[in-house]
Amino acid sequence: MIDDLNLDQLRKAGRIGYYFRYPLHRNNFHELRIGDQLWGHFTAKPLYGRLTPEGRVDRSAGFNGDVAVLFVPLDAKDITATELILIHTNPETLLLPNGKRDWKEINEVATAAVSKKITETGSSAW
Repeated sequence: MIDDLNLDQLRKAGRIGYYFRYPLHRNNFHELRIGDQLWGHFTAKPLYGRLTPEGRVDRSAGFNGDVAVLFVPLDAKDITATELILIHTNPETLLLPNGKRDWKEINEVATAAVSKKITETGSSAW
C-alpha cells in the first residue's frame, strides 16, 4: 500500500527520478478505481519537449504531449512493485485556456492509460 512505501526511495529507483525530479509526497497520488474496485494509486505529470544543454527542463519548449505516470498497485509491499508508464496525447489538451496545466485532463489521461494496462493484463501485476 502506498502509505507503507518510502517515497524518497521510490523517486531514486530506475528511471522514475528522471521523470519525477521533485520529492514525492502522499498527497501527490490519486486513487485508481475501475468500477467500484480500488486498484492502487497514481501520480502523473506532463513532460516538456526538451532539456537545456545543462540537462534541466526547458520550459520554453512547452509540453510535448508525453505524460509520465507512476502507478503503485494496492498490494505493493515495496518500490519494486511500482510501474512507470509513458503515454502520449495531444499536447494542447494538457493546458487550460489561461496556459496553466489542466490537471483534470492530465489525471484522466493517466487513469485511462493505467486502466487499459490493467484490463489488458487482467491484473495490476504486470
